[in-house]
Amino acid sequence: MAASSRAQVLDLYRAMLRESKHFSAYNYRMYAVRRIRDAFRENKSVKDPVEIQALVNKAKRDLEIIRRQVHIGQLYSTDRLVIENQEKPRT
Repeated sequence: MAASSRAQVLDLYRAMLRESKHFSAYNYRMYAVRRIRDAFRENKSVKDPVEIQALVNKAKRDLEIIRRQVHIGQLYSTDRLVIENQEKPRT
């Protein structure tokens, strides 16, 4: 993979993770993070430049979907789950 292609993929990976952490719903947030990591790990051994470009284009579309869903989720926010309100143990 070319250096510019690698940098582009890493930037896209970071942007997707960063954006998915803005989901207001805990379950959506954790699912998105897990799914993004799994998808990138699954495709890390791809060497064909055409296939890499196709995967990058798909990831860009997915990033736009994440952004749209985060925005919609913020319009209809709900109460936080118990798991989100846990305090860290004091030592």
